[in-house]
Amino acid sequence: MSELKRQVEDFLAHLRGERGLSENTTTAYGRDLAQWLLAAENGSRCADLTSKRLESYIGSLRRMGLAPASIARKRAALAAFCRFLVREGILDDDPFAALEGPAWPERRLPRLLSTDEVARLLCAPDRRTPRGRRDAAFLELMYASGLRVSELLSLRAGDVDSKRGLLRVRGKGGKERLIPVGAPALRALQAHRSDERQRRAKSSDFLFPSRSGRAPLGRGLVWRAVREHAARAGLPRLPSPHWLRHSFATHLLNGGADVRVIQEMLGHARIATTQIYTHVATDRLREAYRAAHPRA
Repeated sequence: MSELKRQVEDFLAHLRGERGLSENTTTAYGRDLAQWLLAAENGSRCADLTSKRLESYIGSLRRMGLAPASIARKRAALAAFCRFLVREGILDDDPFAALEGPAWPERRLPRLLSTDEVARLLCAPDRRTPRGRRDAAFLELMYASGLRVSELLSLRAGDVDSKRGLLRVRGKGGKERLIPVGAPALRALQAHRSDERQRRAKSSDFLFPSRSGRAPLGRGLVWRAVREHAARAGLPRLPSPHWLRHSFATHLLNGGADVRVIQEMLGHARIATTQIYTHVATDRLREAYRAAHPRA
């Protein structure tokens, strides 16, 4: 293994072990750094860890036609790697300190569903069938508690407190939080779990197990199911599962919930991440004002 590869492996191990980042996040860092490493292995000087060469590398990504968000993500991975090398004494100075421009572009407002669209989506699965009851359970849970798909699929039987209406969720970095869950979602989950117990001699510990029961469902299956039910519900757009998380937060905010309470339920480390939803609510107020007020 080259010295450069070894340093990247050390950095990824640091993210897993010392910073406690999730495997998904660490893998994403690894993919972005692998692209940069490929340039280094091909003898491209733009892969050198100097401000000039890093700027050249970022410019090459733009010329490839990558989306601004993708470029920003790759830049952020390299910036984190350089900071790690400075802390380890491998680099004397951070080459990113001399680069201009923000690490991330301006954030887009999140896409979400109206309350009516959510209701139609939740009614779409055929609850007369085991598969329909399973899909209804994970759709209800994602909207009721604002779960990420990775959090949904990591849920186990012991994470549900039906009496108190709470879920124990393992979020990014292995951090745990308790989130309220409503009665409709609990009823849907109970129906799905009853199917699972009838289907297996020994019930799986995962709330949403794969066919074998030894692992959770795949992320791709959840994505496909959400889009399939959205189409069945006649929604004008085909959402991703994350739209339910965005809808959860925005509908809470519109209903009067405090933004810091929403931050806690979403598992955001910084309040600034949650405040994006206040912009959504403000935009909708402005639209309503312009549509209804005679002198808007």
